[in-house]
Parts: sequence; structure tokens; C-alpha cells
Amino acid sequence: MTESLQAACETALAYPSQPHSRRHGPQGYTDASAYKPWLRDEFAFRCIYCLSRERWRPDGQEDFAVDHITPSSVDPSRSRDYDNLCYACCSCNRNRQDAVLPFQLDRDSIAQHIEFAPDGTAEPLSADGRFLIRVCHLNRTLLVEFRRRLRSLLDLLTTHRTAHSESVLRELLGFPSDLPDLSAKRPPNGNTRPAGIAQCFFEQQRQDRLPDVY
Repeated sequence: MTESLQAACETALAYPSQPHSRRHGPQGYTDASAYKPWLRDEFAFRCIYCLSRERWRPDGQEDFAVDHITPSSVDPSRSRDYDNLCYACCSCNRNRQDAVLPFQLDRDSIAQHIEFAPDGTAEPLSADGRFLIRVCHLNRTLLVEFRRRLRSLLDLLTTHRTAHSESVLRELLGFPSDLPDLSAKRPPNGNTRPAGIAQCFFEQQRQDRLPDVY
């Protein structure tokens, strides 16, 4: 088993250790949903709160939504501000509703506040983590059971190393097939971070440098 595949198995249910640093900056869409292709790439096709991936959902990206970090009810002026948007599964988006996050996602990593136990439970590491677990219902029964089953499956596939098990792991931990081509997008008011286009996952795939797993 390659080191990258082993590492992907170990971090599949771990929040990124660093705060999120934006690499895209599209501007001017009048409907926040138009930012979704950018956010898919920005947040690596997974929910920022529960870490569910498009690959793990039967309907792929259809089970994900544009989420407002600062709710529109709190600050309507930021409802179409790209830097105020993130990518969340529809369940976390619906559960969170208008709750105000207790920390800044561009300054704090969620890893500082929450970790997942071997049994699939979300464990708070701080009062802020406890708040986020509660408002997003990160310990809802079916989600905890899913994480537990996924961890068991990953452990089984890494223990019994065969060509087939590695193929299954790449299916589970790879990128979706419909990567958005951001170079073809034309935001109405331009892109404040154009350099990010060269690093988008579609471009990495086009240049044959997209990792098999992440």
C-alpha cells in the first residue's frame, strides 16, 4: 500500500490541522448557489462540519449546499460574499440554520475544537466544539453509525491488503468524477485570486497530477 493511500485512510475522519486559507475569489454572482462549483473545489468536495464527502453520498453533490458562515439574517450584506461561504452537506446546513459560529474558520481549525472517537462519536475539545456539535447535530445517531462503519471498513481494507482492497480504498477516498472546470467560469465581477485556478482539482487532473486519494 502506498504511503499516500495509508495517509488518506488515517485522515479521512480528521479535520484539517490548519485554518482554511482561501484559494479562490469569484465575485459578483447575485445568487449564492452560483458559487457552488467554486466551493466544491475550495473545500475538497466535503462538508466542512461533518467531513462527509460527495463520494460517500448516493446523490453526490446534490446532497451538498452553499452555507453562510455569518448567516444572512445576521448580516444580509454578506449573503453573496464568497469569503463568507463554505461547503456543507444539506443535513449540517439545515441543522445549523442561523446559529452564529463561535470562531472564525479562517483563523481557527475545527481540529482545535472537535475530534472523532473510534466509535464514531464527535468529541468536543473546547466549549466552542461542544457548541458546534450541538448545533450541527454531529452526534446524530445515523451519522455516528456511518462514521463507525466507515472506520471499520477502512481498517479492514488496510489490514487485508490486496489489489482489490486498494482499488476499493481509491474509490472511497478519491475525487468525484465531475470536477468543476473553474477556468471556464466567468464571475460577473472577476476573481480576486486568479492564481487559484491553476491549483484547482480539474486543472490538476488535466495535467495528470491529481492525487489518487486525499
